[in-house]
Amino acid sequence: MSIFFVSRIIITTLDLFNKELMVSMRKIIQMTFFIYTVIAGIWFYIYIHELQKGNYNIIKPSSVEGFLPISALLGLKRFLLTGTYDPVHPAGLTILIAAIVMSILVKKSFCSHICPVGFLSELISNAGFKFKINRWISGFLGSLKYILLLFFLYVIFYQMSLQQIVFFQNSPYNKIADAKMLYFFLDISTTGFIVIISLILLTFLFRNFWCRFLCPYGALLGILSWLSPFKIRREKNNCIDCKKCREACPSDIKVYSKESIFTVNCIGCRECAKNETAVQQHCLRLINKTGYYGKYEN
Repeated sequence: MSIFFVSRIIITTLDLFNKELMVSMRKIIQMTFFIYTVIAGIWFYIYIHELQKGNYNIIKPSSVEGFLPISALLGLKRFLLTGTYDPVHPAGLTILIAAIVMSILVKKSFCSHICPVGFLSELISNAGFKFKINRWISGFLGSLKYILLLFFLYVIFYQMSLQQIVFFQNSPYNKIADAKMLYFFLDISTTGFIVIISLILLTFLFRNFWCRFLCPYGALLGILSWLSPFKIRREKNNCIDCKKCREACPSDIKVYSKESIFTVNCIGCRECAKNETAVQQHCLRLINKTGYYGKYEN
């Protein structure tokens, strides 16, 4: 199942290089990965249930390891230092590396095309109010995911030695971390339930709240996306300042106020360039650093 997941990531990356890629295709890809994630979750539940009955012949859906980013970061450090691939959760490390490569090549395309949490966040946001947040408050909230990211990077890449990482990877806790994650949701505590409901409510009120303000995984990919050669460019002479680009943007970026979108919050979805006014005015398009200027959307 992890082979299928990685192959779909590769296909998605290739698709994103196609300048004629339609937003509807993004929705199809998002839905495909979401359905796949649901199937993998059900399969994993059956897998754990069969293990408890003593059936050890059932195959584990390894893609669930994608929900263990801390374990994947530990595996990444060990791999960089020793060349040893994560022996416990290899699929988790594979997914992390694929997401990193995608971000460097084609911005935060993992967030815009693959992440099931991002897909759910967009669905909830599209059904919600999309209230705007004061830029000072937004700036403060936006720093939270980077604080979380710095904490994890500091602990894993600075404080933890290689020996400590190997010990943790081989610990019983890490070996069953995916099963613990499953039981967290099957037998969720009152605190966990309140947190999840609060995040859903905040996302309903404020567009993509988790992704924009709290997700450390997205924060890492956003920083790496600075290296991507692709950017959205606004042709200011064609722009009529209707601000519909911001309305279309899942990250609530003020596209209308910039000539090129260099912000780490841009997920490369191209929703801004696909809104009706942008199409008519020919004011937004994807460019890259090699000098290629993509066609306007139509």
